[in-house]
Amino acid sequence: MFVKNQKSKFICRECGFSSLKWYGKCPECGAWESLVLIKEESQSKDRKKPLMMESIISDQFQSIQLKDKNLNRVFGNGIVKGSIMLIAGQPGAGKSTLALKIIDEIDAQSILYVSGEESEKQLKIRSERVSKRANFDVLVTNCVEDIKANLDKRDIIIIDSIQTMNSDKFPGIQGSPTTVKYVTGELIEELKTKSIPAIIIGHITKDGAVAGPKTLEHLVDSVFMFDRVNDSDIRILKSTKNRFGSTEEAVLLKMDETGLHVIENMDAMDLSNSENIGTILSCTVQGSMPVALQIQALVAISKFGFPQRVATGIQIRRMQMLVGVIDKYLDVKIGGMDLFVNISSGLSVNDPMLDLPIIAAIVSSFNNKPIKNSIGFLGEVGLSGEVYGRRMLETRVRHLEKVGINELYLPPNKLNSKMKFNIIRNIKEIERVI
Repeated sequence: MFVKNQKSKFICRECGFSSLKWYGKCPECGAWESLVLIKEESQSKDRKKPLMMESIISDQFQSIQLKDKNLNRVFGNGIVKGSIMLIAGQPGAGKSTLALKIIDEIDAQSILYVSGEESEKQLKIRSERVSKRANFDVLVTNCVEDIKANLDKRDIIIIDSIQTMNSDKFPGIQGSPTTVKYVTGELIEELKTKSIPAIIIGHITKDGAVAGPKTLEHLVDSVFMFDRVNDSDIRILKSTKNRFGSTEEAVLLKMDETGLHVIENMDAMDLSNSENIGTILSCTVQGSMPVALQIQALVAISKFGFPQRVATGIQIRRMQMLVGVIDKYLDVKIGGMDLFVNISSGLSVNDPMLDLPIIAAIVSSFNNKPIKNSIGFLGEVGLSGEVYGRRMLETRVRHLEKVGINELYLPPNKLNSKMKFNIIRNIKEIERVI
């Protein structure tokens, strides 16, 4: 039995500040005449009571599988029913095209695609160009109440985009942090109750953060960033938060006039023209996937008073630490020279096992000596110059062997392989190679 009563409050459309009385100027953000009256229905009802943990039955999560194994892996071995996923990216990166790609890849029958940015005809033109599937429902609206009215018996819904949505009950500005937070909260409550998975498309700001309040990322179960790689036709989809899978997974896709296509072999772009000065082959791990890559370094005489240190794809502080180790333990004096280090394929990695190959690339460039493209390097380097590291070493070695590496410089190990191993215990031993 519910007892309903009305209560009112004033909410700022700009920042979400709430008050029981009206102000001409918002005390929180300083906006003039931004406070509007909101009437809410409060309901008195029986509250939930806690359960004993031992009485809760834990069933295995049911998930919708994607046909492509790489996309399936990134999402956490499928899309878990009732989960809310946020895919964010820059304008023009291809988020809407990715949404249609996901529709192609799932076997769900009742799919609802909600668009707040394009008309039905625009969606039809895009779908005919980039999608193989047409048996899904399209709802063009900017109102969250329209979405909630069309959720019954849905297998999955896609909302493109959350910044375009508003509510009849909340007179906020479309796309403002308070409106985005309110609309997302309303949707999540309904979707969780009905156990319907949802993919929410979002925008990012100039500094690369998800547009809207930071709480938006906390409200959803998973967050994925979809970015363009070096202004090319290559896109990378990477997990940054996932309650049902790893946050280290990534997949590369290629964009063309027919849509997005998964790049099965992420190494394909990394191993061409690798026998160059300052170029070293190695292997990192993206989640559970080993990826062979090039590490490129350029050491040049500085034409400025202060030498440049530029790192692309690795942490600048890590590179500076390795430069200090090189200066102290090797006869390679680069303190007054410009140094540029780059990871191929546009990948950004935080992998200590790439320390030794980075040092090898820097020394190769300094000595003007190329390394054969059949030789690889692996290993973490400490401040005293020692080389060590076992993190997924066997997986990396097997993958490098598969892509054509037949000789490897690495720390002491007990691996069995047909590959020729050259043990490096200290970076001083690298002088015999380069």
